[in-house]
Amino acid sequence: MIAFVCGVSFAQAQHFDNYFVDKTLRINYLHIGNKNVEQLQIHHFTLVDHWNGTRSQLVEPYHYGDILVEVLDDASQKQIFSRSYSCLFTEYRTTERGETEIARMEECVNVPMPKQPVRLRFTSFDRKREATVLKDTVLDPANLPVQPAKKEYEVMNLHKGNSPDNALDILFIPDGYAKSDEKLLRHDMKRFAKYVMNCSPYKENRRHVNIRAIEGYSEQSGITQPQNDIYVKTLLNCTYNALDLDRYLMCPGVWNLHEVADDAPYDVIIIICNSEKYGGGGIYNFYCTVYNHGQYPDYVIVHEMGHLIGGLADEYYTSEVSVQDFYPAGVEPTEPNLTTLVDFSSKWADKVESGTPIPTPPVGKGDPNYDRVGVYEGGGYVAKGVYRPTLHCTMNSIAYNDFCPVCRETLEKVIRYYSR
Repeated sequence: MIAFVCGVSFAQAQHFDNYFVDKTLRINYLHIGNKNVEQLQIHHFTLVDHWNGTRSQLVEPYHYGDILVEVLDDASQKQIFSRSYSCLFTEYRTTERGETEIARMEECVNVPMPKQPVRLRFTSFDRKREATVLKDTVLDPANLPVQPAKKEYEVMNLHKGNSPDNALDILFIPDGYAKSDEKLLRHDMKRFAKYVMNCSPYKENRRHVNIRAIEGYSEQSGITQPQNDIYVKTLLNCTYNALDLDRYLMCPGVWNLHEVADDAPYDVIIIICNSEKYGGGGIYNFYCTVYNHGQYPDYVIVHEMGHLIGGLADEYYTSEVSVQDFYPAGVEPTEPNLTTLVDFSSKWADKVESGTPIPTPPVGKGDPNYDRVGVYEGGGYVAKGVYRPTLHCTMNSIAYNDFCPVCRETLEKVIRYYSR
């Protein structure tokens, strides 16, 4: 019989204590290359006072990301920690510019601080899921040059579910709010917390979710818009027109982003940008952004969180994008809400009622089969060859709190992963 304490088994807690101390080691590095070449260059290490991630599942059960980081005990070569994630660099490689121009992009990953020497391995997976080991090196904690994290900002507690190591910890960071926007900042942080907690499956898992916000102010109000010749000095220097797509709102300074985030426990980071211009972005286990004014910020935040938390793909196929051939023919997408039918049995086949044709022909909104789960062609930015689970979903169209059963279940599994 295995004893459980606070939702974590004794055996699991012992695993953490055997290999790690209660601190976070952040590995800050540059991702360098283009479509044809790729390398990873470690820049510096940051040490944070506490490990806030899950202790019950240190080896991540999902591999939705394009990068896999593994920590192995150097003596036994046993895998003792893993985490997968995607990044802006992966998307850049599929753009027209990425065919020839070399990019140097900041990235970082948090791992528990090891007690003894460990092997650190980074593996990159291209869109055909072919693996390349980018870095394989030994880290000795006794001789590791680390920079201590700094505490600089006040933290707002917006929703309390459980302790940081037994909950999904969501952290809002504002960008483009000057000190004169203090009232707006506080209002927006509370407003966006409600958008999250009033949406399924977060509202059904309230006790498994924490939401906090950094109270950080920018030198100027607003967000940089290169195509409109608007440049703003802000806390995070977020900018529109990432990857030459005007609505794509991203944060190139990832190291600074995480330094700001260090003042609060976090598993995922959401940047709330003070802008009236429609935009946002979200990448699995990386970060996501949302604009604060306008008509659809409630939809945008939960849609982008679908990418960030669940590794969910965009299901639309009619909007302009800058990536090319993102889902190659003959390869099953890693994202849980798309299929090319190469390996549909690994996706949502168990949710399709017997007798439902595959592919499933679309029906009109008034049809009694409009809500059924099937295999509908069109998704992942292309009209042919890629299929989605339903005709309507928050990952498909502008609709707040309308995740299909496949996407909702995926998000709930990840929430429970952090809360065990």
